[in-house]
Parts: sequence; C-alpha cells; structure tokens
Amino acid sequence: MSTTTEVDPQIAARLRRRRLIITVLVASLIIHLIGGIGAGVWIVARYFMPPAATFEVKKEIRIAAEEREHRMNMAEFDAGQPKPSFTDKMSSARPTEFALPDLPVMPIDVAVTVDPSDIVTDQLTGLGGMGGGSGSGSGGGGSGGSAVNFFGISDMATRVVIVVDVSDTMFDRQPGKFNAVKAEAAKLIQGLGINTLFNIVIYEGGSVAMFPEPQPATDANKQKAAAWIQSVDGGGSKRSLSYRSTYSKMGTGLYEGGGTRTDTALKQALSMRPSTVFLITDGEMSRMGGSGGADKDDKEDKDKNRGGEITDEQLLGIIKDAQAKMEVPARIHIVHFLTKAARSEEEKVLRAVARRNDGRFKQVKAEDY
Repeated sequence: MSTTTEVDPQIAARLRRRRLIITVLVASLIIHLIGGIGAGVWIVARYFMPPAATFEVKKEIRIAAEEREHRMNMAEFDAGQPKPSFTDKMSSARPTEFALPDLPVMPIDVAVTVDPSDIVTDQLTGLGGMGGGSGSGSGGGGSGGSAVNFFGISDMATRVVIVVDVSDTMFDRQPGKFNAVKAEAAKLIQGLGINTLFNIVIYEGGSVAMFPEPQPATDANKQKAAAWIQSVDGGGSKRSLSYRSTYSKMGTGLYEGGGTRTDTALKQALSMRPSTVFLITDGEMSRMGGSGGADKDDKEDKDKNRGGEITDEQLLGIIKDAQAKMEVPARIHIVHFLTKAARSEEEKVLRAVARRNDGRFKQVKAEDY
C-alpha cells in the first residue's frame, strides 16, 4: 500500500526558487568562462597577427591672416628699419700704387656754393639706377664719376676738361658747323653729376679756361657753361672776337704767341689735374713767335721755338711732361673735326696723342652736321 506525502506549498516554492538561483549562477559562470576564453584567444591572435599598416591624411586647417592687420604690421616693421645714408667715396679709375688722390684745390674766391638739394637729388638719381648714364652723356654722378660722351667717345670721368680749337679754320671752312661743337660740349656738361668737376678751355693763338679750376657740375654752373659756350664765335669775318680782344676776357688766359696753340691748351688743361680730357680740333697745330707768356717755363719754351712750327715729338714731349706732374695721368680723347680733307701728318700726331695717353681717336666730318 503506497502512501503519498503532501509537501507544504510554501516549502515547495522555496525549493523552486533555490534551484532557479543555482541554475542562473551556473549559467552566468559558464558564460563568463566562455567570454574569458574568447578574450584570451583574441588577445593572443592579435599579438601574433598584427593588423596591416594604414595611412591617414589629416586635413590642415589654416586661418587666413587679416589683410589690414598684416599691412599695419609690415608698415610698422619697415618704419623700424635704418634709413640709407648717402656717403660719397673717392675711387680710382685704374690700378695705382697709392690709395687715393689728393683732394682738388678749390679757390675760395671763385668757388660756387653748392645747393644741398642738388646733392640729394643727384644721390637719389644714382640709387634709382640712372647713374650708369646713357649714350648721350647722361650720368648719375656717383662715386665713380659721371658717364660722359663727346661725339661718340664715351668714358667715366670725375674731373673732365673739354678743349676746343677756335681758330679761324674751324669757322670759315664749313660755315655754321661749329654749332655742332657747341651743342656736343653743352650736352656733355648737362649730363654731369653734381660731384663731377668740369672746365672748358678754348684756344687759338693762346688758350682760355672758363674757370681757374674745374668746378662742380651744379645747375648754376651748367647754365653758366651753356651760355659761355654759346658766346664762343670767330672766323675771318669776326676779327674783333679774336683771342687778344675778346677770348682773353672770358676766363683765365694763358697766352703764348700766334698760330694755333694746341700745346698751350693741353698744358693748361692738364695743369687742372683732370681725369679725362676731350680735345676737338681740325688738325692744324703750329707754334708761331710772339710776345707774352704765362710763366717762366712757357717763356723758355716759346724762345726755343720762336718763329716756327712745333714738331710732333715736341708736342708729345710737352704732354708727357705735364702728365708726369700728375699722380694719375689723364686720358686724352681726340676728336678730329674735319673741315677739309684730312692731312696725314696731322692725323698721325693726333692719333699718337690719343694712343700714348690711354685715349680714343675719332674723325668726324663737319659736313655731316
């Protein structure tokens, strides 16, 4: 005979809850165990199998500067920069055994006051790249001098003297063509820079310099030179304008007798210690007897050659002696102004003067002007 045991309902419910809790705990342990094993496998696999390299380009972000602020900053920066200084320096045009030449002697009684504005204007022109000059003779007048051009002969000069033959043949053989000489001389002087010195010497029976010594190429001196050159006239029909009556009153005279005194003119020009001399002549070079003289040496030379023509070697010797007194010999350029057919003996000595004095020789036909 079987018996049935009745269980208290509360006890039965309690037993069910206990089994449920135990089941949940076991299931949680199993899940965590499986998760731990899976994580370990993943870590080990990641260590032994590193991922492939990848490249990433990141976008660079830039913020544009404010244009107005940038300009103000640049203006402030520029304002703080030191200003350029204008300092003239003396330099030699060729290699020498000394450092610098002596400063020129400037007589106080004839010196012309230089306008400071002229100096500033000239220096600024040189900074602008105009100091090189052009074929017409314009120059900036920097420390290396001015670019000069006379009838196509170009040079750089710090002290330039233009020597012009004003004998009758320069006017009479080709009437009106002497105006070209005036124009070229005036154009050369107008192109000089403020720190370039210049002078003009004219000659026939003697020589006359516009200034006792070369003067700065200020606007005032340039205007004076232009008027002075324009006033030069001559020829057989204007004997009243000969050296004795008129030219000797125009400037500083050095009279040595009649004829065409190229030797006198070059001696006077070289005594001014120029760096460059331009001589223009139709070629005739004679030495005639006469009275007067500038100094003792001139009188002795005149007495030795009284009444005759100066020879080529005498002329070259006079120039050589004058150059020997200078620390830096001047370059002597010759323009042979042909008012007639060239004479071979005249051309020969003119070429020799240029060649022996580091200059250039050029023949120009008066009829072309």
